[in-house]
Amino acid sequence: MDKTKRRQSIMEHIQKDDIIIRKGILHILDSHTGYLGLSSQLLEMGPDLMEFVRGHIFKIMESDDAKRCQFNGSVSPVLSLLESMEESDDESFIEATRVLGENLFDIMCDSVTIPAADLLCVTFQVQSVIHIALLKMNYKVTYVHREEEDAEANDIVKQRVMPTDSAKLTEAVIIDLTEYKVRLVEKKYEMLNGDKINYLSERFLQCYADLAPKKKFQILNKVINDINNHYPEDGIAKRLDMKSRLREEFTENQAFKVNEIGDKLFGNHQGKKQEFDEKIERYDMQYDTFTVAKENTVKKLEYQMLETDTGIEIKIPMEEYNTKDNVEIIEEPGGGSTIIIKLSLIHISEPTR
Repeated sequence: MDKTKRRQSIMEHIQKDDIIIRKGILHILDSHTGYLGLSSQLLEMGPDLMEFVRGHIFKIMESDDAKRCQFNGSVSPVLSLLESMEESDDESFIEATRVLGENLFDIMCDSVTIPAADLLCVTFQVQSVIHIALLKMNYKVTYVHREEEDAEANDIVKQRVMPTDSAKLTEAVIIDLTEYKVRLVEKKYEMLNGDKINYLSERFLQCYADLAPKKKFQILNKVINDINNHYPEDGIAKRLDMKSRLREEFTENQAFKVNEIGDKLFGNHQGKKQEFDEKIERYDMQYDTFTVAKENTVKKLEYQMLETDTGIEIKIPMEEYNTKDNVEIIEEPGGGSTIIIKLSLIHISEPTR
């Protein structure tokens, strides 16, 4: 296995304890008040803070919402800055993160919708590979009590706080400092000129962002369902067979090979194959091979939802359909389908009052 594939394999199969925190610094980017507070000192990283940071980094690295991104090396100031940074030199790390914080703050001030935040910059190691994480800790508004000295009454006040350890960050960047591969989670926000953009990838990092694995699966699943809906004469059994074959493809390969899936599902039908290719090409996914980290992302492959003409919904587990023991589908000559479900036990629960 070459180094690139080995590194990618490491990143996709890590455990939280594999993440070793090296150093960190916190900058205040309060764009809503116009305050930029750039720190000149590293954080004191005790065990509790390390665990807090490690947890957030791990959630991003295993998230199916995280995109992969490639720098445009000729124009990205972030890439140039990181290439010249000496991670082992504290002063070099501090200065580099100060520049990153100031650049990001300037972009945030070009919008009234981008959340104000603290920027937590951390370097960490997974085996021998060092990364930098830029964790945008968007402020949350909560209420806390305030104790007044020499007063008989306490008070409740609003306070802005960082996300808790159980929260899931919606904006963060992780960069491999060896090959400068980027993984990020981001959201679109409206800028002052009216454009709604992914400002982290488009303006801050200036990188080419791929679709997140979760989004790719949603697109692939929707394209297949749309094609099936265009051919209702094929019947319900055909739709279930498609879902079963897609599930088998993922189970066998632990990945979705888009081009091969198109050939296997629709290769015998020219119209369907052409529609599949055209729809997938719109998303530039025709040559993609992608996988997912979370079972919940592909949960829809475990069942098929059907709705009768009278509005009754039927949820058929694919495992049951594949065994053919308890589910039988009969296609009627004049159109429509008859579904026979064999039940050995029915448990009826009365609503509680």
